[in-house]
Amino acid sequence: MRRERNPMATDAVRRSVDHAADPLLEAPRAVLDRLRTLVGDGPDRHADGFLEPPTAPVPVIEPATAAPLAHGTVEPLAVDRAFAFVDISGFTAYCDRHGERAAVGVLTLFRSVTREVVGRRGVRVAKWLGDGVMLVGTAPGPLVAAVVELECRFRATGLETHAGVAWGSVLLFEGDDYVGRTVNLAARLADAAGPGEVLGAGLTGALPEWVERKGLVTVQVAGMGRISDVASLGAVADVERTMLDGASAA
Repeated sequence: MRRERNPMATDAVRRSVDHAADPLLEAPRAVLDRLRTLVGDGPDRHADGFLEPPTAPVPVIEPATAAPLAHGTVEPLAVDRAFAFVDISGFTAYCDRHGERAAVGVLTLFRSVTREVVGRRGVRVAKWLGDGVMLVGTAPGPLVAAVVELECRFRATGLETHAGVAWGSVLLFEGDDYVGRTVNLAARLADAAGPGEVLGAGLTGALPEWVERKGLVTVQVAGMGRISDVASLGAVADVERTMLDGASAA
């Protein structure tokens, strides 16, 4: 895939980045209230287990009380979700050089760290994809925070990843599957990303204050054409340095 960088847009984009508080910095009472909500079964819980943000109106899901559908008919639910695909860079070559046992150790580390990070960020693992993972969240900010943190942490251990992130409307199918352009776009951006790179599209919401848009690129995506204004995301320099130094000390 061919990507064209737009250096003229970089500074302007950086200046326009909105700041959002990291979920980890919420007041303890707010965190406890959120946890109580998550373990409940309120009417605003979607079939995929997610709750809409507290500021959003409670959706009216008419199919729950509508007349019966014909046998075999499925009524999907339209939802807004953020998706990310994170893959280990050069995994096949690593297997060829070091063998299957070493590769299993890398996968074990990858999945262990991913579970720890996404669980803390309020993001869900939708499915494991061999040497990669598909993540889903209800808002771009927490998902971007999880993906950028994963990239930094893995790079600090000598393991590089590449990722694609996208936000938009999709159809929730049979309660645990997502269908739509947004999912496909996130996967294609992950394919286009180089080692250590996170590419994001449609991220109109506020990003974490420690994450910055390092530039804009145009990505040629099979079946979708040229996707412009794709942001290259990464941690700000001081946060990245702290994480790398901490890994070296450990």
